Amino acid sequence: MNELSSIKDKWILITGASKGLGREMAVLFGEAGANLIVTARSSELLEELRSDVVASGVECVTVAGDLRDAAMLEKVKSLCINKQIDVLVNNAGVVDITPLEGVSDERIDEVIELNLLIPIKLTKAVIGMFKDRKRGVIVNVNSAGGKKPVPDHTIYCASKYGFNGFAETLKLEIKGLGIRIITVCPGKMATELFNAAGRTMDTDAFISPREVAQGVLYMLEMSPKCSHAALDVDRMS
Repeated sequence: MNELSSIKDKWILITGASKGLGREMAVLFGEAGANLIVTARSSELLEELRSDVVASGVECVTVAGDLRDAAMLEKVKSLCINKQIDVLVNNAGVVDITPLEGVSDERIDEVIELNLLIPIKLTKAVIGMFKDRKRGVIVNVNSAGGKKPVPDHTIYCASKYGFNGFAETLKLEIKGLGIRIITVCPGKMATELFNAAGRTMDTDAFISPREVAQGVLYMLEMSPKCSHAALDVDRMS
């Protein structure tokens, strides 16, 4: 007897879905039969993603905008409730690679807000619904930098350590309520985050986002008997 759960026909929200790991998760989850709400800043990239996702015969709602904008965040929260989502994937985030004295106050605010405050606010928006139903999954895309310090990543690591602390404490708060938290901590992935942070890198030896996405899908479809889960993966060299 197959005890695996299934995400078929369930609603999943993925933030930061237009590129990298977010996009790979969206495509894979759609192929597995899940309906999606996807957010990102680029409406063009989201529409390209939507075309790929609906080809699998599922629904896909796109919400383009900056989650730091209060109206945008409220729109996403409302969609979560209206669609009665089953899975929240906190994936959106930024990398900053700068010694502390070189980081502007504005950049500090941006990194902390995107990597920590917004995931907290989105989780708070759905946690009551999950508690009432006694089911629901929260996937937090963290980082190896949320578990070990990395030179010149001071603000980034601070945001990710905080994100990890939030998740670990929330696990205690929701114990026995049927809600699962999946923490994903990849090392360097072959994404555009490093270029966006102003660091050009050879990503050939980096982790494939598709492989990480496959790991997340596997954990989502584990038996409901399974509790919280974690995926830590780094480069061989």
